[in-house]
Amino acid sequence: MLKRRFTLGHAGAAVAASALVFGALLVPSASADGGSGGGGACDPTTGVCSASAVASDPGGSGGSSGGGAGGTGGGSATCSYQGTTVACVNSHGFWDGSACYDLLENPQPPAGDPAWGGNSPSGGGMIYWQYCPYQTGVDSGVIYQAYLAAAPPNQPVVDVADAATRAVAQAELQAYKMKIGSAPAAGSTGLVRMPVWLWTSTPWTKLTASADAGGGVTVTATATIGSITWSTGDGHVFTCYNRGTKYSSSYGISQSPNCGFSGYLQPSDPSYTISATANWLVSWNSTIGIDGPGPEAVPRTSVATVTIDQAQTLN
Repeated sequence: MLKRRFTLGHAGAAVAASALVFGALLVPSASADGGSGGGGACDPTTGVCSASAVASDPGGSGGSSGGGAGGTGGGSATCSYQGTTVACVNSHGFWDGSACYDLLENPQPPAGDPAWGGNSPSGGGMIYWQYCPYQTGVDSGVIYQAYLAAAPPNQPVVDVADAATRAVAQAELQAYKMKIGSAPAAGSTGLVRMPVWLWTSTPWTKLTASADAGGGVTVTATATIGSITWSTGDGHVFTCYNRGTKYSSSYGISQSPNCGFSGYLQPSDPSYTISATANWLVSWNSTIGIDGPGPEAVPRTSVATVTIDQAQTLN
């Protein structure tokens, strides 16, 4: 664990401000030393007890009924350390049952910051502010940053990976299967060696979708389209870096200015299948600085058919 110390005043203010992000605090599954303590079950290993609710205690690690000791105003015991009742939450974070209060740093330091200790932000661990008033030694009462590979007990659940999956799925859903437009139109008959125009209904814009990761953290996925790869059904494949131009009769028999080809050389039997694959790039980032490793290619393909006939010669 790599720790980077700050003065108590500076770090304490930062933690208190970060605590506002979490709003109403959590209901921990805690346990107290030696007994049920107001109806909560006790865990002899962690020394933390359960309670029906937890109230914020900005003043410190203890207090009277009506808000101190992590109570709910009714005096229910909640958390303890070596037989002494302590607040389950205070201005420094959430009690972890091991002499410390922890609070997720928001936003997380950027990748490469010394706080990560050489770990990757995408590896699952996160940076927390820690305040350990019951520890012995130089760390006692000092607020510092710490890399923790797993979330400590009683933290609000923050699942960035799950939220990223949901956000990406929503963004991909928006990158819907496009509707292909063509001239000759689908269902109609075109002629050999006549120009073919191709276009799509795909929005050539940035698509975004967000998902709640818990604990006041949001993950946003972004999808951008770079190109559309066309297959004309007769062996020709080409790429357009736009969605093409919709054909109008005013264009006559001219070729498309940006996405199309000079025409089929043989009649279809019975039709040609045209496919358009939109090449989307999807990436995601979170409000605490934990981002995806990089854009992921997400292809979306639609198909249409056209019939091509041989031009008849008139005598």
